[in-house]
Amino acid sequence: MNVDDILLVGRVLFIVALYLFLFLLAALLRRELRQSASPSEERGPADLLLVDPAESGLDAGERIPLLALSRVGRSADNDVVLDDTFVSTEHARLVWNGRGWVVEDLKSTNGTRVNGHPVKKTTAVKPGDTIEFGRVKGKLVTL
Repeated sequence: MNVDDILLVGRVLFIVALYLFLFLLAALLRRELRQSASPSEERGPADLLLVDPAESGLDAGERIPLLALSRVGRSADNDVVLDDTFVSTEHARLVWNGRGWVVEDLKSTNGTRVNGHPVKKTTAVKPGDTIEFGRVKGKLVTL
């Protein structure tokens, strides 16, 4: 092999590597765009109407909009922030699955209840049901 052959192989390998990089970059961007349009960021067809806000700093009768996937807790990172000492940092999750709502307790300290019954596993909730996150009570209401 002479120098010209080595340069040609080097150029071909560089072009193949460049195309591979561009392909992987396009695949990554496509995946990111698909995730950013995920249903978790879409508005769900209900609100949480606060019945008893306890010491959360919110008012009774206040309506909190719900996303299709709403995380509930005391931390500011949650979609529904309930700043009450009886609400865990990451307390529960409310999910609209296209047919109805479900609530899941995220191993909170003071538990989640639906109509007074403790949530032990993912539980279906419907408009009009009372959901308790620690001491904070809300009612699921349609838009």
